[in-house]
Amino acid sequence: MAHPSSYRQILDNNRDQFELLIQHGDYKPFYLWHLLVFTALPLCGLLISRRRGARYLRPVVFALIVGTAVDVIRHRRALLGGNGYMGGLVTAWWTIWSATILIFNDAERDFERIERRSCNAPCPDEVRTPDNENRPRSGDKAANGHILKAKQYASQRESETLAWQPYPRAFLHRLNWALGLLFNMRGPEWNWRISTLDPLPASLQRQRTTRNGRSAREAMKKTGNEADSQPDARARLNAILLTFLKHYLLLDLVKVLMMHDPYFWGLISSAPARPFPFTYVPLPTIPVILVRLYRVYLSALGVYAALSCVTPLNPIIFLGLSLAFPNASRALTRVPLDAPWLYSDSFGPLAGPALDHGLTGCWSQWWHQLFRFGFTSAANFLLTLLPKHLAVRPSIRRTVTTVTAFSLSGLVHACGSYTQFAETTPHAHIVFFLLQPVGIMIQHQLARSINARYRFSRPVRRATNVIFVFWWLFFSSSSIADDFARGGLWLTEPLPISPLRGLGLGAKGEGWWCWGEPWFRYWDGGKYWERGLRVL
Repeated sequence: MAHPSSYRQILDNNRDQFELLIQHGDYKPFYLWHLLVFTALPLCGLLISRRRGARYLRPVVFALIVGTAVDVIRHRRALLGGNGYMGGLVTAWWTIWSATILIFNDAERDFERIERRSCNAPCPDEVRTPDNENRPRSGDKAANGHILKAKQYASQRESETLAWQPYPRAFLHRLNWALGLLFNMRGPEWNWRISTLDPLPASLQRQRTTRNGRSAREAMKKTGNEADSQPDARARLNAILLTFLKHYLLLDLVKVLMMHDPYFWGLISSAPARPFPFTYVPLPTIPVILVRLYRVYLSALGVYAALSCVTPLNPIIFLGLSLAFPNASRALTRVPLDAPWLYSDSFGPLAGPALDHGLTGCWSQWWHQLFRFGFTSAANFLLTLLPKHLAVRPSIRRTVTTVTAFSLSGLVHACGSYTQFAETTPHAHIVFFLLQPVGIMIQHQLARSINARYRFSRPVRRATNVIFVFWWLFFSSSSIADDFARGGLWLTEPLPISPLRGLGLGAKGEGWWCWGEPWFRYWDGGKYWERGLRVL
């Protein structure tokens, strides 16, 4: 069979073959009602209190979630989201997250959320909302000239304080509280918030301690800033919009570069030895290792750019709408959506952690921590199963937490590979993530051994850390980069509008607008549970 002349041809062939398999019953469709089931099950587990038997109900609910997840991963397919990659990844993660809030933790007993409260006289340990920088001042003027409306808004904010809200008794309040927990990942407004987030306002830090017993102020010392010194909400929103724009353009560039190289179409074995942009390099031959480095790290850049483009949408939507429609924001939830400290960057700085801490710094301080609480909750649950004299040892706790986090991450990504519409190797994802704690331990032991014998300067140590990180990630990620390409992850169209392709830099026939195919279609499989809108 002749090689396709364009990645668009591969997309058309995949779509036709996939529809035939769905028609013949080889695969089952993924319906939108599956999303409702995945939402409703853990929500029911959270809404029923312990007094009404939730202690016995939640394991049953979790068993139903696992059963549904197994059915989806094994039998149901959709091309949307990286040729089906996101279907498996999100399903696997949602199962872990459901275990986190239903099994590994007692949300009703342990979790608390920051909420607005109205009071005539603020308590000394409560904080003005959204932060001290945003308090209305007597000399302020409404930017749009609506002075009366601004004064009403300012008066409303002056009468509000922030406080920690445990599991509510009123049903509607509990529903809002439970939904906020269910669709949270890093917990910026919760008492289990991960340690890499921006610090809380000082008054909230004094009210509560974090779940590991340290004060919130102590947990946030490494940030070097108090929440009160952060930019105001509008400045934060402007910074987030700029970040989104930069990564949007970066993702567009990565997509264009990838679609000029058949390797990223999934043609691994027949990929050219001199791909674009090496065709413009004036050398008779291109070293194989150089081409390999380019493809592996362009794959990594693609993952980074995609995540950095998607994650700012949360603050753009919620912070932006809360500033534009403050009354609607208050009606929607008691969480102070206009507080800038709710919206920390998804990625930390790269240079400092990589230079000073090597592989450990890259994974714990630079890379996104979206799954962190779920993974650490699973590790803590496993530690409770160990004998107490082992579970209390710092080395044991550190090892169990690290290995559990990377193992679960490998499992989540392997499920994404498994549900792709292609011949993939899911174990490559597990191997990659399991190699990361191995690399961390190797680097740690090497550093200890060498530093015990020799006294190197700080620049030498930092350079050594970066070199180790660069080559370890390269060699350990080669197989997962191949599987990303083989599975068709890069064939997906992440952007609705492409400036570069609009300028003629894309494939033949492409232009500004990129989302030309529908995402959903009604499907009737004969039985009532096989009817509805399916994800294409």
